[in-house]
Amino acid sequence: MTRHMMALLAGVGAMALISGCSVGSQPEPKKPEVVVQKVDKAEIKKAIEEEKYALMMDNNMEKTFVVYGEGIAPTNTISPAQAMALAKRAAITDGYRQLGEKLFGIRVNAKETIKDAALRDSRITTQVNGLIKDAAVTDNNFKDGLYVVRMELTMSGKRWKEIFSY
Repeated sequence: MTRHMMALLAGVGAMALISGCSVGSQPEPKKPEVVVQKVDKAEIKKAIEEEKYALMMDNNMEKTFVVYGEGIAPTNTISPAQAMALAKRAAITDGYRQLGEKLFGIRVNAKETIKDAALRDSRITTQVNGLIKDAAVTDNNFKDGLYVVRMELTMSGKRWKEIFSY
């Protein structure tokens, strides 16, 4: 029995020696360096002001936006002239909407109803809010009940920055 005990102790000692060597030879993983930097609110404000100043340096450049508005003549009008006038008005309104989307963005809301794992109802609404001034109709065309207008809006760099900077 002492012989078995001695063999067991010798085996455990050999395993401890071997496993101890393999653990000791592995490199320790490096801990990531964490850099904490305090930033003063005044420094952030100064950086933003410098960026705004850099943007305001070039006030001579102009930005031009071009859109094509489309309007369809209604079928229940008194005369062809009335149909054309209403289609023109719809095309100009569509052009203003497109300019508003380009300048101010568009808000999209969506709602879906699912019943019995099938789509029952899907509604998507969009909304544009903005004030458009000095847009000009530069070209128009009426053919086959469709009125198309080309609209342009040109802004100086100074005006652009007054409206859209921060």
